[in-house]
Amino acid sequence: MNWLRSFRIILPSKDKAHLVASRSYLTYSKAELRDKLERNPFSYLHVINPDGQQKIEAKRGTKAFFQLVKKEFHAFLKSGWLESSNESTIAVYRQASPSGICTGIVALMDLKSIEEGKLKLHEQTLKKREKLFASYLEEVGCNAEPVLCAYPENNLASTQLTAHLAAIASGPSDFDFSTTDRIRHTIWLMSPEQASELTAVASQLPALYLADGHHRVASSIELRKRSPEEANKQGLLTYVIPESELIIRGYHREVIKTERSLNAWNALFVQLQDQFECAPLEFPYDAPASPGIVHVHNAHGSWKWTLREEMARGIDAGWLNEAVLKPHFDIGDARKDPRLKYLPGTWTSEQLRARVAQHLDRCVFELHPVLMDQIKAVADAGGTLPPKSTWIEPKLRSGLFIHSFES
Repeated sequence: MNWLRSFRIILPSKDKAHLVASRSYLTYSKAELRDKLERNPFSYLHVINPDGQQKIEAKRGTKAFFQLVKKEFHAFLKSGWLESSNESTIAVYRQASPSGICTGIVALMDLKSIEEGKLKLHEQTLKKREKLFASYLEEVGCNAEPVLCAYPENNLASTQLTAHLAAIASGPSDFDFSTTDRIRHTIWLMSPEQASELTAVASQLPALYLADGHHRVASSIELRKRSPEEANKQGLLTYVIPESELIIRGYHREVIKTERSLNAWNALFVQLQDQFECAPLEFPYDAPASPGIVHVHNAHGSWKWTLREEMARGIDAGWLNEAVLKPHFDIGDARKDPRLKYLPGTWTSEQLRARVAQHLDRCVFELHPVLMDQIKAVADAGGTLPPKSTWIEPKLRSGLFIHSFES
């Protein structure tokens, strides 16, 4: 039985695809979001932000708000800005950016197969967020953003799947457009026969590793439990690519309100000297060269911490939480403490250094990306990474692939 399967995909109309598909609204500042909503009437941001250009009484996170999202979604369908495929299919999707190229399939993953271990997870989720997004899915009636999964490339099925993807991507596409963030999006829609063949090959993969979307997975499982008899609620919208095409960056820690004298910082270094070797960093600033190296930037300068062998065996973020942030900065919960901020790995070392130069009360801990082998080892063992351990690309657009529970 195939645990990756086809479905009736809803996509933007071809002439408006570049205008409809949007980044996650969380990546926009308030000013950017307002500008997008004012200048682009076709953006999917209008669907997920019904309060963006009008005053409404419904509060975010409520049933009434979700019903307004659903109303906007159906308005896009009625206007023809979103169109449903005539029959169940899957898509091959390629995203090409300055960071790299990835090619994979967009399909539904059977949620029961996830519970049977076909999808390896590596992050904890918050029950409150799980239930909130499950309620969102239940009310809105669709999922408009696939989770990102990777398949290991050390087996026959992965070799066959990669070969199929390469052959398909060499032919004419159904969609081909670029967005203003310099990303090119190319889509090939499969015939029923092609979809059946491709999902059969993909379903021979021993397992997938979830790269991004842990709360969406948990929420979809919650929705399945609420509606066990509804077939359209038994699948997870998924984008599956080879693990070698994932782009994994560091996720840096910024601690605010850390006004310490240089003597106090030197005292901290002495306290921790049994755990790392400390050396000053000189301009130009480079990123940490490998796991086990942490760069520290504050108002007094920048330092390179090289963890001693026994400390470097785990995940750097985990060591930092337990050995530094908790005992020396009194940050007991890395998920909730307002003094702890997370900066994505797209920031350069020079940008991080400039940030602490502008904000003298802050300290930034710059981390090397977690390796894919580390992620897989944690997932295979049933463990979890520390919060915000990885910044993983590609980042997928909302409204480009939609799975409706009502079709």
